[in-house]
Amino acid sequence: HAAYLIQMIDTAFNMLGPDSELLTEIMHDLGRKHRAYGVKPEMFPIMGECLLEVVKETLGEEKFGEREERAFRETYDELS
Repeated sequence: HAAYLIQMIDTAFNMLGPDSELLTEIMHDLGRKHRAYGVKPEMFPIMGECLLEVVKETLGEEKFGEREERAFRETYDELS
């Protein structure tokens, strides 16, 4: 599931702008699926923080600094 999540975030980044309507449709569908699995809205911030820590640890501060963290948080908040 983690690899799929990273792939989805990458796809979402690439769809921003010209394909934003399609991205919105995809995200709504994904939200319905998560609701059916029993995922609750309060779980998303916890998942986001865990994912952020893994990305920071994996890339290191040199590649993932404050600017990248802000962009990650904004994007994750919008997607979740």
